[in-house]
Amino acid sequence: MPRHRRHAIFPPLCGAVAIVLSATISAGAETINPDRIAYDAKANDDPAAKTCMLELMLKGNDAGETVKFQLVVGRMKRDDAFTGPLVFGFTLDVLDPPLAGARASAPRPVEISSAAFVSDRYTAAARPKTAPFVDGSWVASTLDSAEGSELVEVAANGKFQIAYTRQRPAAARVLNVTSAPPLDVLWRFGGCIDAFDPIE
Repeated sequence: MPRHRRHAIFPPLCGAVAIVLSATISAGAETINPDRIAYDAKANDDPAAKTCMLELMLKGNDAGETVKFQLVVGRMKRDDAFTGPLVFGFTLDVLDPPLAGARASAPRPVEISSAAFVSDRYTAAARPKTAPFVDGSWVASTLDSAEGSELVEVAANGKFQIAYTRQRPAAARVLNVTSAPPLDVLWRFGGCIDAFDPIE
């Protein structure tokens, strides 16, 4: 399978592994109800693109993993003006805790072989195409505004699941997300998206 470089809309998310959207979850996956969930809204604006991110940090399994999920809405720029359609996508980072006794205290990135965003409310027929990158990560994005709007609505309501399969050691997990973002986070994320020029 060919490998590609990251789309220009995603440079602020370097190191992230993008979600492969799917309607199925492995029957043998471990189901986890995280005991720590934290939302945040972030933005990146540079000469090439503007991106708005709804970030979700989850902790609470016996393996000590930290999962960072990001909903991304972006638009390319040319000569300081927006150009082209909105791009919708998802990223997923899974981090193992630092090694005991190691000098480096940073969490360790985990390579993911598959991932999925799942919700009973997500009914869009079109599915983003996916491709592996040279760094082993994956990306999924769509230019379909109807599908993208539905995905944003589902994520903003906080009723969905994040499923992924990790490597070394191999394990499949499903995280249940049952809480919506705080209102201040939704306001900041919504305000970032509202700043995009109307698309004619």
